[in-house]
Amino acid sequence: MRVTLIRYHDLGNINTRLPASLNKRQGALPPLGLAYVAAALREAGHEVAMIDAIAENVTREEVKRRILDFKTDLVGVTAMTPTFRGAQEAARIGKECGCQTVIGGVHMALFARETLSYDYIDFGVIGEGEEPIVALCKALESGESYEGLPGLAYKTKDGEVVVGPSVLVQDLDTLPFPAFDLLPMDRYSSIIGLNPVTTMMGSRGCPYLCGFCYKTPSDRKYRRRSAKNIVDEIVHVKENYGVREVMFYDDLMPPNYIEELCNEILSRGVKIAWEVPQRVNLVNPELLALMRKAGCRMLRYGVEQGDEDMMQIVEKRISKDQVKKVFKWTHDAGIHTFAYFIVGYVGETPATMRATIDLAKELDPRYVMFTKATPLPDTPLFEDAVKAGLIERDYWRKFVLGQRSEPIKPCVDNAKEWVERAYREFYFRPWRMVKQVFYIRSWADFKKSFDAFLGLLFFKMSDDEILQKISTSVDEKEKKAESVAAWENQADGEGPVELAPLVEETHTEHPVGADIEEPDWVT
Repeated sequence: MRVTLIRYHDLGNINTRLPASLNKRQGALPPLGLAYVAAALREAGHEVAMIDAIAENVTREEVKRRILDFKTDLVGVTAMTPTFRGAQEAARIGKECGCQTVIGGVHMALFARETLSYDYIDFGVIGEGEEPIVALCKALESGESYEGLPGLAYKTKDGEVVVGPSVLVQDLDTLPFPAFDLLPMDRYSSIIGLNPVTTMMGSRGCPYLCGFCYKTPSDRKYRRRSAKNIVDEIVHVKENYGVREVMFYDDLMPPNYIEELCNEILSRGVKIAWEVPQRVNLVNPELLALMRKAGCRMLRYGVEQGDEDMMQIVEKRISKDQVKKVFKWTHDAGIHTFAYFIVGYVGETPATMRATIDLAKELDPRYVMFTKATPLPDTPLFEDAVKAGLIERDYWRKFVLGQRSEPIKPCVDNAKEWVERAYREFYFRPWRMVKQVFYIRSWADFKKSFDAFLGLLFFKMSDDEILQKISTSVDEKEKKAESVAAWENQADGEGPVELAPLVEETHTEHPVGADIEEPDWVT
């Protein structure tokens, strides 16, 4: 079967990750989920093409031409709810070309029936897509029935929508590496990375249940690849695409996972820069030193709030003292930091938003992202916003059905002004601007810094430029602490994870501009 997989433009996206002046400068990264699906289809014997309309900046007409030229049988599209308009358009193009269409992504776990109400969308994938789409293609190609396939949403002859149970890949090592050879790898870059750069996932799932995040309930099951399998892929992308840095997109990395990965990188002598997301309660000075030795260049921490009470409201299960210690440890280890903050959460006041800005400046990460709180469907934040009368319970359903298009009302009226203020106060401090100069060590660094400067200089949030941050699922609050505590002691299902205590340590401070020395093979 001939399958074309598409990442389409974010048409009518009511929740962009960054304001337009910054968003267009941050670069594009490979669509990792689609690349995994492409690899699984190809391994099963199907012919696959991929179109990344964002990275290639192709028109509707060009997308249509490429679908037809490939003689496509099935068009697959990835979607998240706030970007559903773009996925709709891609499916519509596919149907105009006479193809059957399927949509996947976290969106389908929430709104499968609404999505399949459109006559140009034939199927939906629920959960992880590799196994369901391979099974669907096998059924379509052979003429067998696809009814009852796990992970598949479909329409019966009577027009009823049937939604199958979601599917999880239990052994991630069995998956083929993402089909990056089908993507325009020379088009991908990151304003914060060492280009050429690519993305990678060493694990799937996250047991933490932060109040602003959503994933399907099954995504709370944490699974990870072996360190050998991950490093095999690192070697593959380094040798075949000249990749200098890997940006891990795991939800988090428990200590035993990181230790095994670092030791595998070091024992094999692989020279690669890498960066990861992490929680502050899952690192210690010894682990950070090992990570730096193995090439870790940056850690991306979700701090989210600067007010202690608000930290508990967003259910991060961390404290300001933990955050301050870990940022100091990370800087002392010679690793850059990236801090994420949410502004304008339900219940926030000017004092709590001021506390967030002040904490960001005190931590002084290399990069920071301030985003306006968005009540995504099926999250505690959404429930709080509904109770506060800030959003209708059926807002997202109506949005998917095309009955609503206006931006969500912010949880705090002046949240966007606070976001603008936060960016300017953080990046335009005189000492910070001097420090930024010391970070420039190449022409590429200069260009990235200048682009970011222009984006910040002309930074202005419009009402429809709101953060989408989707990371975990929702459960009763009484079960959260118990389930997370159990996971912290049994992270990979194989044995206890030893979490080093967050104890006071004394380290030598590094002078500004010399605090992060890159190895020779990174510069």
